[in-house]
Amino acid sequence: MEKRYFDFRDIFQVVRYGFSGRKIAVHFIGLVLAYLIYETLVYLSLVIVGGTAVQDFWNKYALLPLPPFGDAGLTQTTEIAMWIGMVSFACIFFFASTVASKITIEQLRGDFFFSVADALTFLKGHWKSVLGAFIGLLLIQASLAIVPLSIAGIAKLPAVGKPFLMLTSLLMPIGFFLGLLMALIAIVFSVSLLFVPAVAATTGADAFEIIYQQFAIVWNKPWLLVCYEALLLLIKFIFVPIWAFFCLAGFSIVMLPTRLLHAEAMQQFMGYTNLWLGGAVEKIATLPYINNLGVFNTGTSDQMPTLTGIAAVTTPVTAIFLTITLLMSAGLVIAYLFSIASAGNTVIYTIVRKKLDGQNLLVPLESQLTGTNEAQVPNRS
Repeated sequence: MEKRYFDFRDIFQVVRYGFSGRKIAVHFIGLVLAYLIYETLVYLSLVIVGGTAVQDFWNKYALLPLPPFGDAGLTQTTEIAMWIGMVSFACIFFFASTVASKITIEQLRGDFFFSVADALTFLKGHWKSVLGAFIGLLLIQASLAIVPLSIAGIAKLPAVGKPFLMLTSLLMPIGFFLGLLMALIAIVFSVSLLFVPAVAATTGADAFEIIYQQFAIVWNKPWLLVCYEALLLLIKFIFVPIWAFFCLAGFSIVMLPTRLLHAEAMQQFMGYTNLWLGGAVEKIATLPYINNLGVFNTGTSDQMPTLTGIAAVTTPVTAIFLTITLLMSAGLVIAYLFSIASAGNTVIYTIVRKKLDGQNLLVPLESQLTGTNEAQVPNRS
């Protein structure tokens, strides 16, 4: 097992542990599944709305995933479908993060052959704990919010409302501490978005223990979390753009012969792709050094190019596969970002726990029970 320092030096190893084919693949598959669910729900809602809703949305956004928080002028039905899709995305993301975190912690323990199948088996037995931790924190916050909401609601009643509000003002000091507690829970919930998968994968704990661990690390090591997360964020800012550049460069190199020998056709392909991705190709072309080979040229027209003969069939079909390829490239970039986050938060949690209560989470539970100080690599022959 590699030497660990249980301080900021361990976080730099995230660059290597995050750049893992297994973890990137796990998050990539999760992104594909979440994207398909989201787009299906959105277009089904548009079909329910009827009229020209589908055509209008397609002309403006096409295959580009539009977030629900924004002023897009959509109907309530579509906005509800979008929020359902966002919840589905969140669930899939946290499940994928748990799988990636489980692979990471086993690698940190010395088992570099821990497979995705093994991690999925672990998830099958612990997914309720992951969701239960989030639901539990939300329920705690909601139960505390009932008090001020009830007071404000009763105060709206005629005749008794104003006197009731005056009487309850006597309890304002208690309400102040209630507000502080709600603020703390809000912070804990924000931190849990980062660490619930890591805690579940590292300890195999139930929902109650995971919630307790969130409060423990926030209350006892807040500035340590801030510093370590800032360092992890810096690593993301450096290495994710590098990975994105290589993904786009790889696409450009593969398409360069077509760009040189079939410049007009290539521009037509990209014109379709740009429209289907809501203008994303034009934005990519403006990035420094990305379009030096001219692969992402889309022309000046904002309409579909006029095609005749066999080109009317072959050009859109080719553009479909180019669109899918660019979506996959974007998915790989985001998956690498998520992979670094999963590995990084797992490493950070092991450091914080070591500093918090002296427990070395890199030693498997069975080794701790038998008094063994080093993790043993399972025999997978």
